[in-house]
Amino acid sequence: ARALDEEVRGLSLEDVAAAARAKWNEELSKIEVQDAGPPTPSVFRALETFYTSLYRALLFPRRLDENTPEGVRHWSPYDGKVHAGPGVTDNGFWDTFRTVYPMLSLAYPSRLGEIIEGWLNAFREGGWLPKWASPGYRDSMVGTFGDVVIADAVMKNISGFSHEAAWEALRKDSYESSAPKDTSRGKFGLSHYRDRGYIPIDVKIGEACSRTLDFAFADAAVANVARRLGKQDDAVELLARSQKALSSLYDSRTGLMGRKRASGWFKDEAAETWGDCFTEGAAWHHSFPPFDLPTLAKLHGGEAKLLAKLRELFTSPSTYKVGTYKVEIHEMREMRMLGLGQYAHNNQPVHHLPFLFALLGDPNTTAHLVRRILTMAYSSHGFAGDEDNGEMGSWYVLSSLGLYATAPGVSEDYVLASMPQFPRVHLKELDLVIEAPSADEASPVFAQVLWRSRPWVGATIPYSALTRGGALRFLSTPADLAADSPPASLRG
Repeated sequence: ARALDEEVRGLSLEDVAAAARAKWNEELSKIEVQDAGPPTPSVFRALETFYTSLYRALLFPRRLDENTPEGVRHWSPYDGKVHAGPGVTDNGFWDTFRTVYPMLSLAYPSRLGEIIEGWLNAFREGGWLPKWASPGYRDSMVGTFGDVVIADAVMKNISGFSHEAAWEALRKDSYESSAPKDTSRGKFGLSHYRDRGYIPIDVKIGEACSRTLDFAFADAAVANVARRLGKQDDAVELLARSQKALSSLYDSRTGLMGRKRASGWFKDEAAETWGDCFTEGAAWHHSFPPFDLPTLAKLHGGEAKLLAKLRELFTSPSTYKVGTYKVEIHEMREMRMLGLGQYAHNNQPVHHLPFLFALLGDPNTTAHLVRRILTMAYSSHGFAGDEDNGEMGSWYVLSSLGLYATAPGVSEDYVLASMPQFPRVHLKELDLVIEAPSADEASPVFAQVLWRSRPWVGATIPYSALTRGGALRFLSTPADLAADSPPASLRG
């Protein structure tokens, strides 16, 4: 009652609605499109879709805390008590670690620190980081991608939370098993993963292939934190576990990750078969994890062969077998409707795949794929698939800015993905301006990037550079270099 009185007492419904609109405008304007381009229908559609996507990206996680005379306090769904500090909920890390948190790092870093502290409060109160908070622990999806989110925040020096508490939570997920048959927290199947390097398909643990690869992603991220905090033995062990998982599941006969039995033999199955070993997808969708591209390229026999396999994914027929799902599910239909081979943008595991081309030396393919997906898979009226806790919307926002993090928690780098959608955008918290004078041109390919007025060499740029503030300028023609650009406090 006290909080309700503080927020709305004496206000009419119209007053509350107006205040809500003002607050949303304040939040959305933290990514300010200062120049959207010529006033054409396509530009208006892109601008509308951009802010629709950003709005959706900011809906989660939800806050459980409120201001009180004793400071910020929250009720915890983990122990049923009231505690000091921020509380957050409603987040499926299996989805959101990929794009939501990398987007928050760029546009809302101060808010991100509060959110991370909220997740650490969940650990303090319940004993584990949640995998899917709804509002407390929920048995949904696989992996411990909350580890990756927290590791990413540590690596990026996001402020507002305790690194010591973060390490305690990450180490527990890495080394301790949850209660038998409890898949709502921790790594279910951890003993198999540690002993063999993978989880076999015949030990009565579902989605074994995805679990193996998702555990490996978390291991790679936590290894980075361990190294940063001086925990060298843990860093070495976790990195080795991560690399062993990749080599254990890679089936050289198919060039994809395979369904491996306890005996060490692979079960033969068509690459387009969904379910069973793979979560909401097939081998095609889970065979190119981004957390260790050098190891993945080595398994394929070099970067050229890995590139060839990626091209095969995007050009193969969009066919599928229902597998253990028994019936056609909407994700299968949506993949077929998009028409990009086995690329299923309607679901999250593939969202990094277009950007791997740039990392492997083919930026033009990345640029064309990203622009095609932005155009085909999104509108202000709907997205071509699951919008899970803002993940799909965040993909659109990042890709529209020309920046994408393929391996959060493992690398602080953002891929310089494709020509941004708008000529000029300002990210206010970092005081970062992204400029693309040729944004309205048909081709999404850029020839050069300038960072703080100097040529930038490479396919990626680190977050630590972006936090300095400055102008990131995408050039496609010599005229772009000479084009007038308004002065800004952030010019380097």
